[in-house]
Amino acid sequence: MAVLDLVAAHGSPLWLVDLDRLARRVGEMTDAWAAAWDDVTVAYSYKTNRMLEILTALDRLGVAAEVVSEAEYALASDAVGVEGGAIVVNGPAPSPGLLARAAEDDALVVLDSASDLERAAEAGVRRAALRVALPSEGAEPGRLGMPAADVPATVRRSRRLGLEIEGLAAHRVSIGLRRPLAADRPLGGEIEVRWPPPRGRHVAAARVLGALARALGGDGHPIATLDLGGGHPTGAALRSSAVAVGDALRAEAFGGRLVVEPGRALVGDAVELACMVVAAKTLADGTRCLIVDAGTSLLPGALWTWPRLEPAGEVAGERRPTMVSGPLCLDVDVVHPAAPLPPLELGDILVVRGVGAYQEAQSSRFGDFRPGAVAREGGDWRPCRRRENLDDLLAAELRPLVGLAAQPRREAEP
Repeated sequence: MAVLDLVAAHGSPLWLVDLDRLARRVGEMTDAWAAAWDDVTVAYSYKTNRMLEILTALDRLGVAAEVVSEAEYALASDAVGVEGGAIVVNGPAPSPGLLARAAEDDALVVLDSASDLERAAEAGVRRAALRVALPSEGAEPGRLGMPAADVPATVRRSRRLGLEIEGLAAHRVSIGLRRPLAADRPLGGEIEVRWPPPRGRHVAAARVLGALARALGGDGHPIATLDLGGGHPTGAALRSSAVAVGDALRAEAFGGRLVVEPGRALVGDAVELACMVVAAKTLADGTRCLIVDAGTSLLPGALWTWPRLEPAGEVAGERRPTMVSGPLCLDVDVVHPAAPLPPLELGDILVVRGVGAYQEAQSSRFGDFRPGAVAREGGDWRPCRRRENLDDLLAAELRPLVGLAAQPRREAEP
């Protein structure tokens, strides 16, 4: 079914979830790592996109879960049915509720700092790892993890608390900062998506973690698991990275389990957003501007990376730079300042490509009702999420609503 037909049937805007493409990405990821290392767990980063259709598909494909909040843990455990042993809990400061759930289910908890030790021990956590700070993805020092020099003392302290450390972890991602933060510059302008990721950074992380694991083992603290985090590439770069990581770990005499936490690599190009041209104008400076029914409330990533937009179907005419803005009553609701587009008319459909990573997950209710979604599996499309309605907006409100709409309007004062 064509995108135009899907929008006609289910409305605009509309999320398009390609589970067939997702399955190919999962196969690519698992095959690459299986060829490089004997014992590998692929744990999907829930924060990247937590649409239930995606999460359940990943579970069917044998992918474990990496979560950073109580909400994500509930999705994994209660909604999807992931067993506790297949859940990795991460984050800079896991909440008491998250630690309690992890302890109850025997999930692996990655502790970000020594200050988390007491809270984890009090919660009854039995399986823990320590996150080691590595050079950040950008200009600012990384804020996640503890210095490698502090790890041996932290491991000894954990044992005194009755908490055995079974693993070491690294935080590898695809987002960083272009330059150091400053009070007179907003955060959004400094964010940079580095994709594909720089070559060799997972190899460097493997060397650091492998050397630490070897040193700790020599001190009587065997390390069974190393977690390389996310930020993994795709295609040939993934295969060569996995082989190099395996070689680095063998050089450090590590022989245990390896965990990888891909997010963008699995879902980045598996989700698109269809939207409709609802108005057109020429701005005072002569800029050609199209207004679509999906803006930065649905595509927050446009604040730091302009997305790729293409017309759905063939559209004749020369492609010219075109500003595409959203429907929000804000001058800054710009999806792209100069997308190369052919002449489009009201009612034409645009597709925003490759927005599976962080866009829907970070979208907000600012503006209109959130859109529905359709999913393709086995080549066939089906609805998987309805469009939001007023009941959804009011579901968490405590004010009684019975008869509220029937109350008479107050007459205006003369």
